[in-house]
Amino acid sequence: MIYTSRYSNRELRKGCYTAVRISIGIPKWGLGYKLDGELKDLMPFGLLGKYDNDLDGFRREYYARLDGIGTQRIASQLKLFEDAGKDIVLLCYEDIRKGADNWCHRTVFSEWWKERTGELIEELPDYTMAVNNG
Repeated sequence: MIYTSRYSNRELRKGCYTAVRISIGIPKWGLGYKLDGELKDLMPFGLLGKYDNDLDGFRREYYARLDGIGTQRIASQLKLFEDAGKDIVLLCYEDIRKGADNWCHRTVFSEWWKERTGELIEELPDYTMAVNNG
């Protein structure tokens, strides 16, 4: 199974997942688990800061990029991680649990994947205490 999540999800510390980075940067803090690889094709190069409050604009450009890469290429890259025998978790930084306005590229990728393949990629359950800054 394939999931998405944020790096800070403590569920990942159980060690029963293949953790794959899809963010441009690498966390500077100790994760408590190891990253097993990265998928550069899913990283939002050139899009960060460009569409901070414009989900539709981001979706349009990111979908176009993903369409250019194609589901077959992404599926073959994911297959390499499946060979480890654990569920795959595609990771970035954002805590999307705060509500519908908290989206990120991993949620947009999940939507695109469902639309193109019919396969659902769910968010890994995250029971880490949410921090409310406002």
